Amino acid sequence: MNSFHASFYQNFLLFIFLLINYSCSNNDDDNRSVEGNIIVNENQGSILSSNSTGVFSFSFEGFISNKTINVYYHIPNGDIKSMPILMSFHGGLRNANNYRDYWISMANDSNFMVFAPEFNSLDFSSGDMYNLANVFEDGDNPSKETLNEKEEWTFSILDPLFEYIKNEVSGTQETYNGWGHSAGSQFLHRFILFMPDNKINIAVCSNAGWYTVPESGINFPYGLDNSGISSTTISLAFSKKLYIHLAELDTNSNAPSLRRNEIVDNQQGIERRARGRYFYNISKKITNYKQIEFNWIKTDEVLNVGHNASEMAQDALRYLNPID
Repeated sequence: MNSFHASFYQNFLLFIFLLINYSCSNNDDDNRSVEGNIIVNENQGSILSSNSTGVFSFSFEGFISNKTINVYYHIPNGDIKSMPILMSFHGGLRNANNYRDYWISMANDSNFMVFAPEFNSLDFSSGDMYNLANVFEDGDNPSKETLNEKEEWTFSILDPLFEYIKNEVSGTQETYNGWGHSAGSQFLHRFILFMPDNKINIAVCSNAGWYTVPESGINFPYGLDNSGISSTTISLAFSKKLYIHLAELDTNSNAPSLRRNEIVDNQQGIERRARGRYFYNISKKITNYKQIEFNWIKTDEVLNVGHNASEMAQDALRYLNPID
């Protein structure tokens, strides 16, 4: 083999090696993505059409220093002008592509669109920015002085994203549904607490690691004290359709990334299932005492399932009523 052919062959092998490594590095170990390859910006024309899968970028002026998020989506065949919309909120791995993929077959069968916004670890680098939604500069030490403007809250992108989707498909949808698992469940239940005048119809919160419990006497982020949430806002939050969705086997008190400290352990318990039960039970007691509307429901705990996003999504489908 002459030097030219040898060099060509080596470069070819290197290209194949890099291609394989790139492909593997962009998939999580637990679930390969069926990712579409085209990424477009919102101002480059609509790509949202029937029978499509992919990702687009989205931002709006004023949102957290004009940050942009990627939104992974799947749209089945059908009338997209009236097709229900589900937003799927990823966990701490920030793997929004998988959180779209979990729903693809169910979306096809039940005829709804799924959108999974990605709050990446570069632009939303901490639990303060995602789990606690940048409500405070430091969510573990809240104060009036460090309370951010609503435009700076990570929550603030959700309804505008819904309106963008609706506009792009010329839709008639008035609301959307939400599902979150783990860190995504933390994000979603706090969205309901802080901004209940949102356009979510049904929210299903699966396997959160810990909660902001709507009780007084305990400081935010574990309770309401210093949260800035008014009694009117809390009453509206209780009126939303929120499902606390827990897994029978999600009881590992030493699970990686599970927050453990004296405050949350003594208040909510030492593992996820116990904490979810506490969140619901205390909320129900509060509303019973105050005699206010309470539309939160604790679902049946999913049997023989632990902290598994895909299996929880399959069970969550029945509570989302996507064909309504």
